[in-house]
Amino acid sequence: MDKAEFLSVLRESLEGYIPMEEVEHNVNFYRNYFKESDLSEKDMIEELGDPRLIARTIIDAYKASKGPMADYYEKQARSEYSRENAAPEGKGKTPFIFRAVAWVCVLAVALAVLFLLARIVGFIIFSLLPVLLVIFLVKLVFDYLKR
Repeated sequence: MDKAEFLSVLRESLEGYIPMEEVEHNVNFYRNYFKESDLSEKDMIEELGDPRLIARTIIDAYKASKGPMADYYEKQARSEYSRENAAPEGKGKTPFIFRAVAWVCVLAVALAVLFLLARIVGFIIFSLLPVLLVIFLVKLVFDYLKR
């Protein structure tokens, strides 16, 4: 691992957990630390250790400094990170053909449900129609006999 990779891993490990200005502040701190040190990059990296562990320590310290508001600041950092890493307009969107196929599938399911409901209602009506006709005829006969 070299200095650039160290700083890159540190940045990636911090992004989305603390605000971007804090990420920049910490990355710049370690960048300057490398510049001002008399040690070689290799020795510096050995001295510092894993950048993920450093990031975890920074995140925990940041949360501890915010107390009960830590969750709010973490959500804000995630939102900020999401906005910065969102796909540019027109990129990263679902292609039109996939959206069209999805709508066709939804329409097909809706039509199938409507067809099934129409069949059920038709079955009920046509099943009851003979019974209703018999009742109607019996009523006619009773009305005729009462006269």
